[in-house]
Amino acid sequence: MNGLLIANKNLEAREQLAGLFDNNEYQVTKADSVANALEGIVNKEIQVVVIDGHYDEQNVVKLIPLLKKCNRNISIILVSDEMPIDLERRIRKEGIFYHALKTAGEDNHEEIRQAVNYAFKKYEENTTTQAVAKKKEKTMFPIKSVLSTIAITLMFVSPAFAVDTAQTYSSGILTLLFVGFCALVIVAQLVPAVLVLFGMTKAVAQGVSEKRAASS
Repeated sequence: MNGLLIANKNLEAREQLAGLFDNNEYQVTKADSVANALEGIVNKEIQVVVIDGHYDEQNVVKLIPLLKKCNRNISIILVSDEMPIDLERRIRKEGIFYHALKTAGEDNHEEIRQAVNYAFKKYEENTTTQAVAKKKEKTMFPIKSVLSTIAITLMFVSPAFAVDTAQTYSSGILTLLFVGFCALVIVAQLVPAVLVLFGMTKAVAQGVSEKRAASS
């Protein structure tokens, strides 16, 4: 189940905000601070955090990177009063998902509900994309290993094929055996083709001889 954290120092306001999600869709955790629910964030039981109340915005700026280290996909929604534009830019730069201005009325509640719903959708999209990328990386790893092995092998074998008339041949016995083995493989592949070609030539020659004998 999707985990939602409501963090607010004021008990009454915290309960009121949690009441917006009082259903079976989310597992709502209520706490007077984010630190008291940090275990759930680390264990990824909480995917969306709503920070509401009179928090020091400067501390929120420092808190966001810490939460991102616990779970890089976590979505953080901040509900606060108006703040200086420079501070808001810093908060958005740190990776906050949404900033809602604190206002009274149903419109504010609906805005927060929509922000939370969209945050969970984005969380699922991010985790799915990362899972697909990780699976693709695992699939490509054996191919990369094989290509790397072939490249390393060719790097050591290629000097054996180099021709340098100014130096005396001094390749080791292992290199010589390897080249001989490769030649043997190539010959073994060519022998069936040569036999087939020989058989076809012989059959054509016999056909020509029979035609000449019949005509004479």
